[in-house]
Amino acid sequence: MQDIGISAKLTRRELICAAAIGMLDVQFAFAKPRAPSRIALINGVPTLIVDGAPLLVAGAQCDIWRSTPQNAATVAFFDRYRQLNATTVSVGIPWSKVELSPDVYDFSFVDRFIHEAQIRGLKLVLNLFNTNICGKILESGGNPYYPPRYIIDSPDQYQRMVLTSEYKYDAGGPPMCPNDPRTLDRERRYVTALTAHLRDYDRDRTVVLLQLDNEFYYMQWTGSQPTSDERLSIRCLCRFCNEKWTKGSYPTSRDFMFQSFADYAKALSDAMHETYPVPIYLNDPWWPEMAVPIFLDTCPNIAMIGMDGVFDPQEPNQLSRAQIGRNLAFAAENPTEQPKTRFNLDVLPYYTLIGHLGIGNLLWECGPPHTVIDDPDAARRYGAALYPIKHAQSVIAYARGTDRLGGWYALRDFDGQRPTQMFVREGTRTRIAEGASVSLSVQDLTIDVENSLAGIVAIRPEGDVVIATSAARLRISGRSFKSASTGKFVGGSWLKDAPVDFSADGAVLDLPGPVVVLLML
Repeated sequence: MQDIGISAKLTRRELICAAAIGMLDVQFAFAKPRAPSRIALINGVPTLIVDGAPLLVAGAQCDIWRSTPQNAATVAFFDRYRQLNATTVSVGIPWSKVELSPDVYDFSFVDRFIHEAQIRGLKLVLNLFNTNICGKILESGGNPYYPPRYIIDSPDQYQRMVLTSEYKYDAGGPPMCPNDPRTLDRERRYVTALTAHLRDYDRDRTVVLLQLDNEFYYMQWTGSQPTSDERLSIRCLCRFCNEKWTKGSYPTSRDFMFQSFADYAKALSDAMHETYPVPIYLNDPWWPEMAVPIFLDTCPNIAMIGMDGVFDPQEPNQLSRAQIGRNLAFAAENPTEQPKTRFNLDVLPYYTLIGHLGIGNLLWECGPPHTVIDDPDAARRYGAALYPIKHAQSVIAYARGTDRLGGWYALRDFDGQRPTQMFVREGTRTRIAEGASVSLSVQDLTIDVENSLAGIVAIRPEGDVVIATSAARLRISGRSFKSASTGKFVGGSWLKDAPVDFSADGAVLDLPGPVVVLLML
């Protein structure tokens, strides 16, 4: 099961030179750039569209202390996730790495990641770490700085939050105040310049999503924490916030702070969308449920609130709690230092994609010793889960929201480490089945499943059946098939690997490893 090779990216100058010596046509060198990615409905299901085709986000975030270093370890991360069948990776981009002084930008930090992803056939999410990273502007010890030093070193010009409290603030906080128009002006200039650069430089549209800031927050205390009641009364007390507080009407100080963050995010996301309309999302690990609609109602150009802390598919969890209003299901950071995340590596992508019909799932790769790519067993299980998703993603995407989709994944006892229940999707309906094996119905098919942790059945409009699973023993009845083969889909085209033995009616398939199978009528 070899991946398809992707040619290295050529610069504009290299394309022109190649054309001049007859290697390429000049018209190709100046080809119109591809359309940016977008969220669209397929059979009523929100789906990320890239290069005119569905992309199911599946991979990981490379984030070593909130700043992806440009070193051999990061190159190895890209290599390993390509080998693990990822479709997408994400990296952290501190503002300070790009704006070296006021209005002086060096985009080479961003461009290198685009290049590393593109030559491996990966799509890229940029996590823009700007003025509020989990309630901080820098990590403890000063590395990295998120806003540029000219902002951090000028508190008289750029207001940081003023929080009077008995609680000790994290060494990296407090963050910049969202109600200071001067800071907003600087960040809006930066994100406008960055999105303009992506529009003009990333002609192959490697970057498919932008995360704005990271986890807008303000109470990143160390040691003892405020009680729930105390949190309602804590807000920034700078002159900008006092003026806004006096003019407005807010139920609590907490509501005031989240509305202020939302107003700030609106100004930035509007400017970004106007310049280059790549989907933008915010990230949320711990916001109260009231905060999600504040952001979504305030910011029309924020596509979704991606969720942290999705350790397992047991409900309710962070992802299901955040499905409020127009929000989309996106498990943006599943932290790999969490034992339950590592335990559920083989089912988490299926939970997001067919359990919630979401846009995808990304791990948050912590440092050693719990990095998935440094753990052979964890890497094997995650790679086996991603292989059938990557190589059948277009077929899966077009079947979601219809009666042509079926699927399953295990709900296991974490302590006992064995399947006790199975989640089952049959078209637009879902149910929980007891035990480690399951029978499901998709149109006129009955599929009996054994020895499997996850899988998907998709019936193509012409009637052929696609099986995508990391491993399973299946008995499929209801139709007679003429042939079966393993392979992969590239877009809508089937690339056959090898024939599969089966009985024409009542097909029995023993699939011991990750595979995509096409059963043809």
